[in-house]
Amino acid sequence: MPDIVPNDSALGCSVAGGYRELPPTLIVTMSMSKRRQHFTLLHELGHHLQRTHIDLGRTVLRHKDRVGFEDAACDAFAASVLLPDDMVDDACVAYGGVTAQTAVDLFEASNASRAAIAVRIAGRLKGAGAVAVVNESGVVTFAAARGSIFPPARGSDQSSNPLIRAALAGSGAGNLWTRDDAQILYSTGHSSNQLYGQAAWVGDRLIAIMVDEAAPWRTFSPPRDFTAVRTPVSWDGPGPFDREQLTEKRCDSCFLVKHVSQFSADSTACKECA
Repeated sequence: MPDIVPNDSALGCSVAGGYRELPPTLIVTMSMSKRRQHFTLLHELGHHLQRTHIDLGRTVLRHKDRVGFEDAACDAFAASVLLPDDMVDDACVAYGGVTAQTAVDLFEASNASRAAIAVRIAGRLKGAGAVAVVNESGVVTFAAARGSIFPPARGSDQSSNPLIRAALAGSGAGNLWTRDDAQILYSTGHSSNQLYGQAAWVGDRLIAIMVDEAAPWRTFSPPRDFTAVRTPVSWDGPGPFDREQLTEKRCDSCFLVKHVSQFSADSTACKECA
């Protein structure tokens, strides 16, 4: 399709494409790079497989957030086809784990898009963290996460994140930017705790890796709690008071972001996975 995929993109896909059931048709926008088109086509093929394979379909139906789960599964499928396990293993082992240089090496060694690379290396993080693809203005074009870290939203401006700000101020490909005070910014006015971050330019996009501990590029990187920015919300009652507003959290088992009502008290796994 020339640019926009009307009606067919209503699935809420993380990619600019669509899947049409009758007749089964994979749709991709022409404006994307060839690398991103490959990722999108495989993602949409994933939707076709989910809807025509009984076991895969049953797996989707077991989740309350069926659309979110199916879309995440299609991302994982597309990324795994483009970047096989042995290729990802080789790119990680040289640095003792996932680093920004891992992303650069995978981009140079394959025809995979940066979105596919983000999905694959997010899955190889040793703990909770996020991988974001950011344009030259500091806006997120794609993000993936693992564990309890919420990824930055697509379209969100992360230029105030110290890691992103440092990389945007730099110049030239091949450079790595490392910070110990990276923070993901959310539309609620909240932020993540301070994270260990590393970023590198991969073509004309920046790939930023942010983890809460066990950063491979550091010899010692313990978690640092209570460094998040919190915006208090006022409530009317017998006596005015402030309280943090938390409406969503990420499940450590299925990695989906769900309403807090879908979690038991203090549980890191949603009721569906527990």
